[in-house]
Amino acid sequence: MEQQVSCERCLKELQTDLEWKSLRLPDPPCILRPEVQEDEPGNGAALVGFLSTIRAHRVQIAGSAEIGYLDAHPGEFVSFLTDRLQLLVLADGVVLADGFWQQIENHKVAIFATPQPARSVLVRVQHYLQGVLAPKQLVHGVLVDVLGVGILLQGEAGIGKSELALELVSRNHRLVADDSVLCVREAPEIVTGHCPPALQNFMEVRGLGIVNIRELFGAAAIVNSKRIRLVIEIRDMQEMEMADLDRLQGQVDHFSILGVDFARLRLPVSPARNLAVLVEAAARRHYVRESGTDMLADFDAQFRLAVNSAL
Repeated sequence: MEQQVSCERCLKELQTDLEWKSLRLPDPPCILRPEVQEDEPGNGAALVGFLSTIRAHRVQIAGSAEIGYLDAHPGEFVSFLTDRLQLLVLADGVVLADGFWQQIENHKVAIFATPQPARSVLVRVQHYLQGVLAPKQLVHGVLVDVLGVGILLQGEAGIGKSELALELVSRNHRLVADDSVLCVREAPEIVTGHCPPALQNFMEVRGLGIVNIRELFGAAAIVNSKRIRLVIEIRDMQEMEMADLDRLQGQVDHFSILGVDFARLRLPVSPARNLAVLVEAAARRHYVRESGTDMLADFDAQFRLAVNSAL
């Protein structure tokens, strides 16, 4: 889905933080979109910078230093009014001279003013645009925080994802989202999962219906977002070809979200298997692998040593 945000929305959602006001809103409204370069996702923070002719940012911040320079060199102001400029933010409580306003008349530029320091305004607007313009995707599944590892549980409808998540919550782990996970690519290799606002705190459990996890288990059982590190797909044991299942390292492939590949472990489900314990073990194993330990290689080395010692 295309990510975009209007200047009016920026004005409203950052009003409390930046205490800014609108001095000029063009018609039609200005719409900010991330700029995609090659195969990289759009970067909302890259749209923002200090008033500059070297790199014409779409959102330019002008503080006392920039306005002081323009007051001393009024003829330079026209060089900032490129077609790329969509929003000019006057920080440090500065004001534009009347002559500058006359030059703006023929340009579709929104202008906001705030008394806050220019550096603080730059950082806050960059952080906001980076979040609101980041690539997003809705993914079916249940996201849980198990021992600090964000695990996306997947599987066919009715396979038992929500029941598994409920058992994990009862074992002092945390729920992020049930049924639908809003994934946000916040950095080239970082995807975080969020709960859509309409589903916050709630879970559907077959046989029980809708339950409020926060009310049942307390606020500590819910986390607003979590970085996804591992995907676990629950499969019916009869549908999986058990003869072809690698008993040494399990059935592992990759699952892509917003262009980022995640290791996906496929677990067969049956009445005799405790999936909650297996998911906890998978989270611990993920920690061990990230630390640089290869348990399969360690087992192979130990087995070879034992065989050689017996000969």
